[in-house]
Amino acid sequence: MRTLACLFLLLISFAFGLPAGFAQTSAGTVEGVVLDPEGLRLPGAIIELVENGRRTFSDAEGKYQLGNVPPGQYTLRALAGGLRDVQIDNIVVRAGEITSQTISFTLIKPSSSQIDVIGEDISILKEIPGSATLVTEEQLQVSRPLDANEVLRRLPGVFIREDSGPVGMRLNIGIRGLNPDRSRQVLVLEDGLPVALAPYGEPELYYSPPIDRMRRVEVLKGSGSILHGPQTIGGVLNFVTPDPPTKPQGSLDLIAGQRGLFVGKASYGSSIGRVGGLLTILRKQGDGFRNFFFDINDVTAKFHVPVGERHTVGIKLNVYDEKSNSTYLGLTHSQFEQNPSENVVPMDRLFVRRYFGSLYHQAVLSERAVLNTTLFAYTTTRNWRRQDFDRARVSGRPYLGVFGDESIPGGAVFLRDSNLSRDRSFEVAGVETRLAREHTLFGIRSKFDGGARYLYERAHDQQIQGATRDSSGGVIRDDEYRPGHAVSLFFQERFFFGNRATVTPGLRLEKYGYEREIRRAPVGGVSSDVNIRGKDDVFGVIPGFGVTLLATDQITTFFGVHRGFAPPRVKDAISNSGESVRLDAELSWNYEVGVRLAQTHGVSAEATFFTLDFENQIIPASQSGGATSSLINAGETMHRGVEFQAGVDIGQFLDWRSSLLVEGRYTFLPVARFANGIFRGNRLPYAPEDLFSLVVGFRHPNWFGIQLDGTLVADQFADNRQTVAPSSNGEIGLIPSYKLWNLSFDMERRHERYSIQPFFAIKNLTNKLYISSRAPQGIQPGLFRQANFGVRVRF
Repeated sequence: MRTLACLFLLLISFAFGLPAGFAQTSAGTVEGVVLDPEGLRLPGAIIELVENGRRTFSDAEGKYQLGNVPPGQYTLRALAGGLRDVQIDNIVVRAGEITSQTISFTLIKPSSSQIDVIGEDISILKEIPGSATLVTEEQLQVSRPLDANEVLRRLPGVFIREDSGPVGMRLNIGIRGLNPDRSRQVLVLEDGLPVALAPYGEPELYYSPPIDRMRRVEVLKGSGSILHGPQTIGGVLNFVTPDPPTKPQGSLDLIAGQRGLFVGKASYGSSIGRVGGLLTILRKQGDGFRNFFFDINDVTAKFHVPVGERHTVGIKLNVYDEKSNSTYLGLTHSQFEQNPSENVVPMDRLFVRRYFGSLYHQAVLSERAVLNTTLFAYTTTRNWRRQDFDRARVSGRPYLGVFGDESIPGGAVFLRDSNLSRDRSFEVAGVETRLAREHTLFGIRSKFDGGARYLYERAHDQQIQGATRDSSGGVIRDDEYRPGHAVSLFFQERFFFGNRATVTPGLRLEKYGYEREIRRAPVGGVSSDVNIRGKDDVFGVIPGFGVTLLATDQITTFFGVHRGFAPPRVKDAISNSGESVRLDAELSWNYEVGVRLAQTHGVSAEATFFTLDFENQIIPASQSGGATSSLINAGETMHRGVEFQAGVDIGQFLDWRSSLLVEGRYTFLPVARFANGIFRGNRLPYAPEDLFSLVVGFRHPNWFGIQLDGTLVADQFADNRQTVAPSSNGEIGLIPSYKLWNLSFDMERRHERYSIQPFFAIKNLTNKLYISSRAPQGIQPGLFRQANFGVRVRF
């Protein structure tokens, strides 16, 4: 690990110490300046030669240059966040000559993506007073990810716990040492809107947006996260889907692989006049490792309709349907050693169905002000039938089978011929309006972002006792409703002091009222109708403050502090007797100090020191938490560490036509501990001290690409007592460190009207056998080696 860290620090040193410019003699050059709709120079725009895929970014003065371009005729395309794409045809490049071309953006881009967290304009990174990471569409396509886990585990500060079955159907994301259980302490969005079951009262991810249909991924961990909520502790993860294209275009992706894997995705979109639409259909199926089958269907439609010159209406519709035999039951210690692919409860069933719809209105009030309003609603049904079992034999009770080593206490699983279905349905509806306005305040140029949101949510939770292991109905044992209403107000005002400094104060107010209505529960051991009600509310004041200083045109230093806030889960805050336990919201102070090198000559880097100082961290009671499943008002906890990320495209740096990319990311978390209480001094569970990822890739502009990526995860504990020795049932014990490698290769042949790109990818290249998690109920092995082959056709 120290060797890897030293190599990474060498890459960082190279990144921040590179010369101001480097170029070689080239065949021809295209250069110029980029202007915004007001005629001002625009930094951070993407400029691309369509025919050979060469791209660059405009610098701090809005200048761009593409060198070493073979003679010929090209199409120049420019993209910038919030502005309509510009395309210039018939750009002629001659050997030894410079072709000058000014690029002018004239229109604000209508969007049906609702809300950006960061956006496509990379120049905004110079203004963000905190850690921010973008995963681009190109990076997603090159890595050929099997699921979102594969993408996210390579990001700084992000830890992924794999216990959700194949293809990452339920993300477990921990950021900076926070518990990853069902991603409760991370705000996960799709197109800027929440995706959790109930964003306030039950923020679990039993639906995770399929990475297959995403255009980019945004992660924001600094003080800017207070513009989104309600959770502002770990950070914001936003999955962004494509908008309707301005010209007819489509794609077809077909993938087949080991264990019956099949992925099919078809997408087509176009615009007629200024009215645009996009339809994406996704099918995923397979047998999965440990004999976990899955069938997923996902359909998404997006439309945008201009209404006059300054108004645009957008509509997004999505249907997601999933069926699998995912289970909570992992392996005992002896089972893992003897047969890590075993699944002793193949009749468990999980059904997830989600319907989503949103109506979006964008009003361009002026060249400097845009008002966005979104109405959204979704329902999620999550029904999970799980076979009953015992950890020890109960005298006189019949069993269908015994698996594991019965001679060791806790070393076996005794399967009963009955099940308990945990059926939940959720309704969420809300309206959000946001104003973005550039103006002058107190004589200082500034940018205002602010708005308000109302959200209603309602959970219906039933537990149904089934008579046999595969029965679909039975006796309703528990039945309850949990409605809630929330109102949020938020703003940030970014002040610009010259071209070198920004100061960004902000504030978020959260008011959440919730109820618990228990209608059926066990009374004296017998399920009975009851009428138990309780209610409470929570109010949060969430300030944030950030500063950026531009040391040079490329290097930005930043500082940020904000209040971390997360409301308590309703089921934890209201007892089974209907009494409020006065469970406070989770509260912390989050600090960041860092330095960022904007991408220049193919080189970029960022280093961030962070502290999360909790005064009230809550570890919720949940079966998915495994050995940490008892409710703990943990009080004070401390998280402190540093994140590094650096990348260099050697091809771009040396002005080659081809790309040779090397990227590294390292998170060092020496402090992640309980600061008081019965576990004082103990390390927090699922908080590895070291996380490292490396990507090495080569791409020829007109022929092929190859990429190797690796991830290292250090040792971690699975319980609050930092137990090292493994328990016989597999739920407790040290999780050893592991390294994973993935390899992908593709070839692309471009024709006038279409392109064909066959590819193959091998996940877990060395077939490393590792423990990914000991939650919820025993050892969950990580993904076995998986080879996939596919083809992408674009037209």
